[in-house]
Amino acid sequence: MKFEKLLDEIPKLINGIDDNEFITKVSSNKWSKQEILGHLCDSAVNNHSRFVRIILTEEPISIDGYKQDEWVRIHDYQNNYSKSDLLTLWIQLNKQILNVIRNASELDFNKQCILSDKSRVTLCWLFDDYLSHMLHHIKQIKS
Repeated sequence: MKFEKLLDEIPKLINGIDDNEFITKVSSNKWSKQEILGHLCDSAVNNHSRFVRIILTEEPISIDGYKQDEWVRIHDYQNNYSKSDLLTLWIQLNKQILNVIRNASELDFNKQCILSDKSRVTLCWLFDDYLSHMLHHIKQIKS
């Protein structure tokens, strides 16, 4: 499974980045690599809840977005976490998602939810979107 591979590879990537490089902000309005990883933790929290709600509900649920910049600001990932602690959090949150996804049935993957723009997507689509979003930000961390 692609997701399991990421859970193995991303910690190696993060641990290979110098601590000073990891916390450096290229500008005041851009996230540091540390803040990007914090954002990925916020994404995991939000999506875990979405995935569980979809699986446990028969009717399509509505999914709202969240204020990602404010989430990063209020957690203050730049100053309140070490790289190690943040990486541990990211790993544990995604292991929790992995367990949910592993326990989802084919029927669950076909359940729908309603996005904020009123379009309907399946759990399968939403999980794939979660992975794409993660990969987008991992590219930013690599650069």
